[in-house]
Amino acid sequence: MFNLRNRTIGFALVAALVTSTPAMSADAPAGNAHSLVLAKHLFAEMHMDQLMSGMMKNMTPVMVAQARKANPALTDAQADIITQAVTESSQAMMAKVIDRFVPLYASTFSEKELEDLVAFYDGPTGQAVLTKMPVLMSKMGPVMTELMPDMMADVNQRICSKMDCSKRTAPPPAKS
Repeated sequence: MFNLRNRTIGFALVAALVTSTPAMSADAPAGNAHSLVLAKHLFAEMHMDQLMSGMMKNMTPVMVAQARKANPALTDAQADIITQAVTESSQAMMAKVIDRFVPLYASTFSEKELEDLVAFYDGPTGQAVLTKMPVLMSKMGPVMTELMPDMMADVNQRICSKMDCSKRTAPPPAKS
């Protein structure tokens, strides 16, 4: 039976599937100049760099937990190295991510929608959402960790209901 044993890869795959959309293509149209200005303003109002850094900070323990499941011999020192590497990498990539997201927002939302979003995040309710999001994300991480094994088992079952999994017992070895 086909078995997704490396849960770290499975978690990354699920995260990629959940967060990927056709609009996130690098070839997506950039939107007009005013939409780009609005999207940049929106990201400033949303404190997007802080929001994304907070999300990565809250996701890191989930990633480490998945790494520990995949490799029970992982030491605390190695887990700290993983945490540091993820933190450093996400900080280094933040400007690039935002630069790539601005045209996606500008091409996805109308000018009116962007104006409304800017007004929302500039207001007290929008700021409350941003303030409370890190707390919410920290509560969501453990839920995802708890639900991931069931989801991966369900994915496995669905894959095997659509193709013959009897000949595969493990994923192929990683290529060097």
